[in-house]
Amino acid sequence: MQERLALIAGSGALVPEVIAAARSKGFELKLLTIGKRRDLSALEPVRFSLSRPQEAVEVIRNFGATRFTLAGGVSLSDVVREGLAGFFSGASVHHSIGDTSISDLVARLEDMTGAKPMGVHEIAPELLAPAGLIGGPELTPAQHDAAQYGLELAREAGRLDLGQAVVVAGRRAVAAEDIGGTDALLRRVRWLRWRRLVADGTSPLVLAKCPKPDQPLFVDLPAVGPRTVEMAAKAGVVAIAVEASGTLVIQRQRVAETANRLGVPVIGLAHG
Repeated sequence: MQERLALIAGSGALVPEVIAAARSKGFELKLLTIGKRRDLSALEPVRFSLSRPQEAVEVIRNFGATRFTLAGGVSLSDVVREGLAGFFSGASVHHSIGDTSISDLVARLEDMTGAKPMGVHEIAPELLAPAGLIGGPELTPAQHDAAQYGLELAREAGRLDLGQAVVVAGRRAVAAEDIGGTDALLRRVRWLRWRRLVADGTSPLVLAKCPKPDQPLFVDLPAVGPRTVEMAAKAGVVAIAVEASGTLVIQRQRVAETANRLGVPVIGLAHG
């Protein structure tokens, strides 16, 4: 029996890569988009709003999906988070939810649609970061030490249900990702450098990204792409470390080319 995949797409370049991988594996595909995706118009996507999740549930049911996945960036306001919590729990009184709780809501979608969740890494395992250098020059010993420390710190932040990324200066925490995402984190670091509050030239600034310790891997895996490398360089970050087999590398060839051009190494480090 052919698997029928409902793909809920956010923003960014990850989505076309997942679509290509799903097609190559023989999935029958139904595309749902959050907001406009003109680049995907040929696939006749169904556009819906997170403020009306019932629309997506009905599309997935009517399609007869056996699996569903989420790919791409999504920005969730507190109002939307509260609405999603109320819809999936059926409660009339509810509170805003964190990212780990959103993973629980995605799991409840299985009960409402009959489709099982599927991670992007299961559809396109080739997108997962390998262990070792992905692009750019070899790390110095100081950069490597900061990278390992940064990933340890990112995991601790994840246990608190914060973001999936941190920036460190050597073994000193500089900033952690919040609801604004990695782009906002790097803009904040750039501002801190402009104020001369970090980067004294002796401690390397390193961006580290990894999954939260308790998050299911079928939703919201951390990701880096060429834009991440470009913004990191502008912020004065000298290396990017990601958890190998736990982070997506979008447009990997372009990531390597950008890392080489800007001299910012991108490396995958194994957990533990």
